[in-house]
Amino acid sequence: MKYELHLHRIAVGILILLLGGFIAYSFHLRPVLAHARFETVGALFVVTIASAVFVTIGIVESTMAFQFGRGHRRELVTYLVLGFISLGSGLYLAISDTSSLQTVALVASPHALLFGLAEFRVARHFERHPNYRRGLRVGGTVEILLGLALIFGASLSTQDVVSLLTYVALLTILQLVPFVFFRFPHAPDVS
Repeated sequence: MKYELHLHRIAVGILILLLGGFIAYSFHLRPVLAHARFETVGALFVVTIASAVFVTIGIVESTMAFQFGRGHRRELVTYLVLGFISLGSGLYLAISDTSSLQTVALVASPHALLFGLAEFRVARHFERHPNYRRGLRVGGTVEILLGLALIFGASLSTQDVVSLLTYVALLTILQLVPFVFFRFPHAPDVS
């Protein structure tokens, strides 16, 4: 059990680092988007960074899937599906001629929706921990609402889409950080 938890923590930790890098870059990019001349270049950089993040996390998730092996079918299938969705999203953004920040928002929306649904699923396992359960349900609801906001982000301006993507990444990190530090006091030691 500790080995599987360690694998989940590695995947989540890498995701936190990638989202943190995206947030840091987007804060640096905000002043650039205020100038009409630089808006296109800034948008191109965001699309490129988003594409790289999706491809990287897709590779990490696919690799994690094979670390679990056949004994953990649910984790194997879940990580493979998420990996392929992330890889497909990143490759679409990299190859598409019409990629824009609005496209990045649309491509990111299924990830937010799936993360919100996953939080609801995990909350079902915390029957004896009502505070954790409530936190996961609130987080799941927030993530689903953010996924819907990303879908409707196609009608926003470039600067507003960058802000929305930054808020989504920040709220996702805030929900993932406790998982990295969560300790199971009675987990068996696998050596």
